[in-house]
Amino acid sequence: MNIRLAERADGAAVAEVHIEGRNAYYNGHVDVETLDRRAAQLRGIYGDMPTRFDRNLWCAEVDGEIVGMALVGPPQEWLGPWVGELYQIHVRPDHWRRGIGSALHEACMGAWRAGGITVGVVEVWSRNDRAQAFYESHGWRADGHTRPGPAGTEYVRLRRTIL
Repeated sequence: MNIRLAERADGAAVAEVHIEGRNAYYNGHVDVETLDRRAAQLRGIYGDMPTRFDRNLWCAEVDGEIVGMALVGPPQEWLGPWVGELYQIHVRPDHWRRGIGSALHEACMGAWRAGGITVGVVEVWSRNDRAQAFYESHGWRADGHTRPGPAGTEYVRLRRTIL
């Protein structure tokens, strides 16, 4: 496995990893039309992946194929200059439970440490038990903040100290 920063040419592969990962947990809860509409948006976003100085997009490769991705940057809600947001970690479902998500997570933590970020936040869909367990196993805890999510649910914000 190789963890590296994404390059412009990785956009299409990163989009498909994101789509496969999110569809795995939304399947059966969010209608297909909504999933397809968001997939088209993601293909456009990652297909024209701009280089942003305030974000890091990481890729996980296995045998030269991108099978995971993680994106970090400033929080969507201003929480201070020392706070970073982990927007997402996605791994293709056929590569779950192989340490890929943990390796991506460590890359994000290392980038934050190097950049002086001391607190991280991430939002997790309330019905995504797998993601909640993953983040909890890596030291993240709910901080009481929520926002509306799809299918009458909510997103739960988790927080952790970056050491």
